[in-house]
Amino acid sequence: MNDTPYLAYLTQHLSPGRLQHSLGVMDVMDALAPIYGLDPAAAHLAGLAHDAGKELPLKRMLEIAQAVNFPLATPCDQDPLYLHGPCSAYVAQHEMGIADPLALEAIFRHSYVGDGAPRSPVFCWCLRFADMLEPGRDWEAARNHLRPIIFAGRLGQAAHEMMAWLIPFLESVGATPHPAQRALQRKLADLFANGKNGVPNDQLPV
Repeated sequence: MNDTPYLAYLTQHLSPGRLQHSLGVMDVMDALAPIYGLDPAAAHLAGLAHDAGKELPLKRMLEIAQAVNFPLATPCDQDPLYLHGPCSAYVAQHEMGIADPLALEAIFRHSYVGDGAPRSPVFCWCLRFADMLEPGRDWEAARNHLRPIIFAGRLGQAAHEMMAWLIPFLESVGATPHPAQRALQRKLADLFANGKNGVPNDQLPV
């Protein structure tokens, strides 16, 4: 795959640190693709472009939200922490020329927003995992705990344990968890309560 045009765009529009993070997430997606049966090219592009709109000004993010009919229903929906997923999907499609629907969907939803059943819960969760596992992140203890579960192919357990970690982590750094994240955490907790095995991977809530 020729990454040159995508890298040229990202180099121009992202800070060096954000670009390095994106390359790290791309590498993790490359590693997860054979484990979870993802299309390698789509996984590669999703990792590379997942934060393509992360550093846009908030005004531009809100314009994109209106353009894609993303409902700004709560204060969290106007927070770049959550809004950057839909905005990055828009940039990936309209400015970088990425057309793969699974990659675009995973980029859109990796910040825990979006309505309706996804085409591929597995792809969406893999991008979230890759974003969390990227080695430049600060949360070493959580990464070391989750990495073997994720790489063992235990998607549901990994999703459940990652959400159980994520909500308290966001609160500990002064961020407000999105209502959709809290709802997702509750769904996963119910699916795995009292030793239950959850649901098949392609039915996992996103």
